[in-house]
Amino acid sequence: MSMVDPDGFARLAGAFLGTRENANTRAAYARDLAALAEALGVPAPPADSQSFGVEDDPRARAAAGQLAALPLGWWQRWRDGLPGRVSTRRRRVAATRAFCRWWSRALALENPVRDLRPPVAAAEGGQEAIGREVVALSAAAVRSMCEAAAGPGPLGARTSALVEVLYGCGLRASEAAGLDLSACHLDDPSDPFLLVSGKGGRRRAVAVPREALASLTAYLRVGRPELRSRDRRPRPDQARHRDADAVFLSARGRRLGRAAVWQIVTEVADRAGLRTDGARVFPHALRHSCGTHLIQSGVDIRYVQAHLGHASPVTTEIYTHVTAAHLREDFDRAHPRSRR
Repeated sequence: MSMVDPDGFARLAGAFLGTRENANTRAAYARDLAALAEALGVPAPPADSQSFGVEDDPRARAAAGQLAALPLGWWQRWRDGLPGRVSTRRRRVAATRAFCRWWSRALALENPVRDLRPPVAAAEGGQEAIGREVVALSAAAVRSMCEAAAGPGPLGARTSALVEVLYGCGLRASEAAGLDLSACHLDDPSDPFLLVSGKGGRRRAVAVPREALASLTAYLRVGRPELRSRDRRPRPDQARHRDADAVFLSARGRRLGRAAVWQIVTEVADRAGLRTDGARVFPHALRHSCGTHLIQSGVDIRYVQAHLGHASPVTTEIYTHVTAAHLREDFDRAHPRSRR
């Protein structure tokens, strides 16, 4: 039996998702709210569900009142029973807190999760092992991936440019997929940069390192025009995809999606032999590697924050912890009083 009115919850969640402009953000919130919906015994809200005017919707208000009436103990038991890694559980709780904060303000109701704290890992010190939070490749592994990405023809040029840009510019998969030709400012060899649209609609200028610049320029000069010519039947929803302005194209000459970026990076990692021992390699691992290697090289953390587009320096500080963990491992291997 459901604990809240299913239709009212769907309207409430749909209105909340409608406040998120980015489609990827809406999809992420919908996935996280699905864990709450399951516990409440109601259907999960679809990412494309958008309803408006909940202030005057009696069903939505009733569902919000039922949520507000749930005691803090229920929310704590729900939090503690969430499956998955601690980072996933924290994200689920953060999404639920944002959802409840939104409707409590919109409907002038009590926020039932105001005092709900994020889950804590069972590891010592209440922190999950840093290696599970951040997958950072070694410089040699990144080199192997860049070499494995290079291939013949326009698709080889595209894959090489994609891997180089993901690592060199520290882009998210969605940022690479959404990159436009109009955002590439590569004419000045002394200051090439990309204008990247990141999370929350924030735009940032990202410097393009030498190897990424060479691969991207070669692809744009030769590979991309050939790929674009293969799109002989433009899609009816061009206003959304904007294939003609996309930097990274598929074999059919259309803009790559985020899932396609993941697949390409995974295939390159397989060719480089990086996943034979169960290692996890995905686009964000290249972004993590970019931040980690910059910190290891002594780059100021504020520059790394701007380069990666982090809203807070606290997010960037995780790369300093990764670096410290690597240094400790090297120390333990090298120091006479640490070697086993």
